[in-house]
Amino acid sequence: MKRESYKRVNFLLLLGSIIALLLNVIGDDDFNLFFSNANWYFFQSPLIITLFFLLIKYHNSKQDKFQLRDLLYFIPYLFFITLQIVEDVDGLDKNTGVIIGEILAGVTLLVYLVYTIYDIIKNKKERWMLFFIVPYAFLNLIDEISFIITTSHDNFSFLESYGIIGLSAILLYMILFKLVVSPKSVLPKADTKAYKTSSLSKSKAEVYKREFLRLMEKEKLFTNSNITVNQVAQKMGIPRQYLSEVLNVYLKSNFQDYLNKYRAEEFVECLKDDKFKNYSIMGIANEVGFKSKSSFNTTFKKIYGVTPSEFKKTLPSVV
Repeated sequence: MKRESYKRVNFLLLLGSIIALLLNVIGDDDFNLFFSNANWYFFQSPLIITLFFLLIKYHNSKQDKFQLRDLLYFIPYLFFITLQIVEDVDGLDKNTGVIIGEILAGVTLLVYLVYTIYDIIKNKKERWMLFFIVPYAFLNLIDEISFIITTSHDNFSFLESYGIIGLSAILLYMILFKLVVSPKSVLPKADTKAYKTSSLSKSKAEVYKREFLRLMEKEKLFTNSNITVNQVAQKMGIPRQYLSEVLNVYLKSNFQDYLNKYRAEEFVECLKDDKFKNYSIMGIANEVGFKSKSSFNTTFKKIYGVTPSEFKKTLPSVV
């Protein structure tokens, strides 16, 4: 995996998340794998939550550079560890100001987790991450509620060491596994440099983008299983490289992936149409432009998270 081929900001946020996860696991107070009586303030869950929140935020955005204003998202984390240090050094764990401060920081971090879950569901990307984030948010919610009630973090120590820390270890493994088998599911590609000297202006690109989307949505060119990028570019009256640039830079996709996305969505619409009630699943797939059963199943499951036959079972029967 070449770092240059991925968005730099995502690469750095992912690297930071991996380091934070690793140090969080090996530096846990209860385990102290390498150092006795260690308390690694700086690598506790608030840092992981903040880094992961920003990782998902940038993963689903078109920004290629870190925005300095996003450093403000680290304020709850810095506030939280400052209070932790004050508690240990000055023994102010029962001080009202410290308690209120910790509650505010904890609630803010929970908001980060909830927004991260919303962002993943909304963009329908990398839903495998939900298997970590949802239980992680639930355990942090329990911990926060117990602290509000008792003003102590030691009510359910097993939740942190065997719950939150355990989930951190699982996430670390999942990220590293995904980096090996499917790097794009963790790191989005950077805008290709092939178009750096392109003469295509942004205003023209927007016009071509709208025309391409019109051809897909209104004329449904994707239903032609043999359609090529050259044919679409010719129909639009533009050079092929311009269409490729529009797809890669402005629509963040490639020609085949975009066709398959529309085909999968059209397949779902056909399932709901009484006209196709006597068609087999593959029969409908062929109608919307899929030629290969394996390509159809892979594409559909990637978009909807289930196989076409499983999805069909969730629909009400057509009378």
